[in-house]
Amino acid sequence: MRNYIKGAAIATMMVFSLASCRKESDTVRNFSYLDVVTWDKAQKSYGEKFKILWEGLNSNYGIWDYEKELGLDWDAVYDKYYPKFTELDTLSKTGKVTDDKLRELVQEVVDPLHDGHLFIMVQNHMTGNFIAVSPNSDRNKKEREKDYNEAQVGGQNLKPSLTYYYNTPGKLKDFKTVDATASTQLLSVVDSLSGWSKRILDSTSRKTLVTQEELISEFVAKTMENEIDQVRALKSNAQIIDGINTLALKYAYLNIPGVHVLDENLIKSGIDMTYALFEGNIAYLRFDSFSITPYLTAFVTEKSKLQPYAQQLSAQVAEVWYSWFNAIQELHKTKQLGGVIIDVRGNGGGMASDYACVLGALLPSGGHHAMDTRMKRGIGRYDYSPILPQVMPTYEGAHVTVTEPIVVLTNLHSVSMSEMTAVGAKVVDNAKVVGTRTWGGLCGLMGNDAYSVNYAGHIGVEGETPVYVYCPCEASFTKDGQLLEGVGVTPDIEVHLDKTAWNNGLGPDSQLDRAIQYITTGK
Repeated sequence: MRNYIKGAAIATMMVFSLASCRKESDTVRNFSYLDVVTWDKAQKSYGEKFKILWEGLNSNYGIWDYEKELGLDWDAVYDKYYPKFTELDTLSKTGKVTDDKLRELVQEVVDPLHDGHLFIMVQNHMTGNFIAVSPNSDRNKKEREKDYNEAQVGGQNLKPSLTYYYNTPGKLKDFKTVDATASTQLLSVVDSLSGWSKRILDSTSRKTLVTQEELISEFVAKTMENEIDQVRALKSNAQIIDGINTLALKYAYLNIPGVHVLDENLIKSGIDMTYALFEGNIAYLRFDSFSITPYLTAFVTEKSKLQPYAQQLSAQVAEVWYSWFNAIQELHKTKQLGGVIIDVRGNGGGMASDYACVLGALLPSGGHHAMDTRMKRGIGRYDYSPILPQVMPTYEGAHVTVTEPIVVLTNLHSVSMSEMTAVGAKVVDNAKVVGTRTWGGLCGLMGNDAYSVNYAGHIGVEGETPVYVYCPCEASFTKDGQLLEGVGVTPDIEVHLDKTAWNNGLGPDSQLDRAIQYITTGK
């Protein structure tokens, strides 16, 4: 952790220079898109892949001054590792470069970097596979093994459970939950396509003679089955959505029931959300991603435009959120509200606009100055904007300002917007952060389409270019000047989860109980 004096942190322009073994170039390369000039040589060369990785980070990475203060010499990294990657090119002519060998070398290059979002994919052109490296994940596994394991169950992020409280009489006064996961919606559309093709193939297989129209339908059904199998084999929801939408548009003329273009804003990540009102009128909200805004927007303004599945999803999410929000409004006005708990354990972050639906829904309208920020503003290593106030959105509709105790529950797998919410709570007089230290990834990132305005940070296109880097270009500082990348937000009240007592969600939650204790006793 380092403390940055704002005036001194306004970095000046520096000339992008390379050591003697690096050729200088007057060409400004756009690493964000698929352009032949940038990516052509890297298709079949490990050395060229390294040069793109090094140069792309040099031009886009948001906290080089922080890394320099911690002792990293990025020019020395080039001088040390470029020869090692060119050795792989030599090896590839006579032997095989394994994925493990490539991953090990990439890890050595990027593991010293502290940005908590940083994610790198490099394609091994000898195997066709992409290897993936996440420096902060490696760091947390090594340095915070206890916290890392505590925040996981079966290799997945721990999902907080209220089963014990739901089954204990008197603990909960109200309870609502929704699991609007992407996988359910995706499978329903795929099954509709598959069902149609199977019915056609079954029908034609029963006939000795078929008409020309039936032969055409059989051909279409067989083609569709192959395409469906390809979609089912895709790994990410984003790829599956693209695949389904391609099929939905291609076969729209068939008017197959249940087949339609998916609204990716509503189901790309999905959301699992729970509201509960505990005894003592403590309003609790848990959600696994900051993706609430699209559902609420759709529910309020776009109902008539949505497909039936999207109407149902948005209504379910809205019911859970409004139950939490309305309970707070009514109980505060009648002076019966005990407090509020926002549970972001295991929450990987998402949309900044969701701040208004969570902590911002408890604060006055007009925005919340939670942190400060600066942007990457040029290709030079230290070309940054001035540090400016980072004002997070608050709820602009009619609502009360909560003066009762507020708790944000965190663990190691609270990331990004979860951490922004925790930092925001730390500058609210009646709020506390309870749990364990967070992930350490508060710096933000824009989409590739913003590259011409702010250096978006993305290097390449995921799954398409031989190098891809998810590289935030926005640095976030606490109001007293601290950069928390690779460190995380330290709770005001540290408490670990007693996983033995928790018993996979069937027993009491020691972190949640501590939050309730603080709200009810002030200690």
